[in-house]
Amino acid sequence: MLQTYKATLNGNQLEWNGEVPEQIKNNETVSVIITILEDETTAKDLRPFGLSRGEFVIPEDFDASLPEEVLAGFEN
Repeated sequence: MLQTYKATLNGNQLEWNGEVPEQIKNNETVSVIITILEDETTAKDLRPFGLSRGEFVIPEDFDASLPEEVLAGFEN
């Protein structure tokens, strides 16, 4: 059976972020598969502001209610 738990690996030590598996509490040997997640997006990975400047125009009534026939399409 596959179960997912969240932990942080710091050197050779696991720091559990929440629930600790029962097998670990009982000091049992278990098989594991570890997925290493990359750090959150950094500022250098963000797209520059204004890339589409001048390519489209936002209409003045952008925040206006949609026509009834368009709203009806979402409600069905």
